[in-house]
Amino acid sequence: MNLTELPANLVPLLGGGVLLLSFALVLRRRVVAAIDALAMQGVLLALVALCHAWARQAPSLTLVAVLLMAGQGVLLPLALREWVRRQGLRWEPAAAPVHRPLGGLSAAVALVLLAVLALRPVTEGTASVLRQDLVLSLSVLLVGLLVMAARRGPLGQAIGLACAMNGALLAALAVPELPLLPALAVVAMAVPFGVVAGFLTLRPQVNRDPT
Repeated sequence: MNLTELPANLVPLLGGGVLLLSFALVLRRRVVAAIDALAMQGVLLALVALCHAWARQAPSLTLVAVLLMAGQGVLLPLALREWVRRQGLRWEPAAAPVHRPLGGLSAAVALVLLAVLALRPVTEGTASVLRQDLVLSLSVLLVGLLVMAARRGPLGQAIGLACAMNGALLAALAVPELPLLPALAVVAMAVPFGVVAGFLTLRPQVNRDPT
């Protein structure tokens, strides 16, 4: 394999990893485990941006990769952990999206199939790589919305919102030469950050015995 083709070949694998981690957000019952999965999703998304930057020789995408690594991979998980600490939720179950994991998994798989069927006529005639990236991104976005709709409590909904934003960013990265992509990445990251910051500001700290 030519070394110059390596980044383009890694993008679908990394995108698949982002989708698998969105499935983990559906199935994880513990708060901290869900936050860890979201952090890993942010890291993989940053690697997707880095691969696109290498393949397209685009310095702006390198900036996007740095922003995603710092924001989605580090800062947002730290803010969510602070949320957990203030509310004393560290050892409580993270209100699983469904009581039966198989039901949540089935719903997530159905959304992925919906994404494939929805994009099939729209992406007719486009490059197969772009079509694959768009299917992955729409799948991540829909599964994130599933997490938002099914989890109880604002913390789970914030995690689902961040996952949905990751799907939107994955789609933006798949489109070649998209203008203002760094600004779009900042705006997309600002949405879950704003939710978390607002909750931390408005809700007082709860002193709760985790045991």
